[in-house]
Amino acid sequence: MDSSKKKGIFVYVFQMAESGELNKTDQSEIMNALISYGRSLKPDEVNDAFKNIRLGTRHLLEQTEKCIDSALDSVIEFHKAIEGVITKEKSLPSDATLGDDAETIKFIDSLNKDAYNFSQAEKVIGISRQTIKIHAEKGLHMLKTTKISKTDYITRENLIIYYRDYFKKDGLGF
Repeated sequence: MDSSKKKGIFVYVFQMAESGELNKTDQSEIMNALISYGRSLKPDEVNDAFKNIRLGTRHLLEQTEKCIDSALDSVIEFHKAIEGVITKEKSLPSDATLGDDAETIKFIDSLNKDAYNFSQAEKVIGISRQTIKIHAEKGLHMLKTTKISKTDYITRENLIIYYRDYFKKDGLGF
């Protein structure tokens, strides 16, 4: 049986267990399966086989309880981590991502305009105006400009993208 079918069966069994009882259909299907299995055995094997099923079921329940405890711990840790990510994300400045380091966040916080010409960009990013202009002309480091009244400007969003790419700060962090 392939893994996805097993997983589906286990999920169904867990849903039955969550309700705390078997409905009549489930009881009937279990009975039919046990009868079918018992009929496939030799008459002198039936009692031992059913005894082994009974004992095995108890053992499976014990193992399942251990799995439940471990899975519960894992799921709780997962949800705590997600809550932490959500809390951190809410505290970030606009256009920052979870993986941005403190230096990148400080840079993003320093941006107080919607667009910057090359001289203004030089001051905020710390790269010479000429270098920024060459990068823009060649499209290096994902730098794009927007022309406003014959002057090239770099939008706030694109300046952040350029900063991350130029300084090799991908902003993913995970």
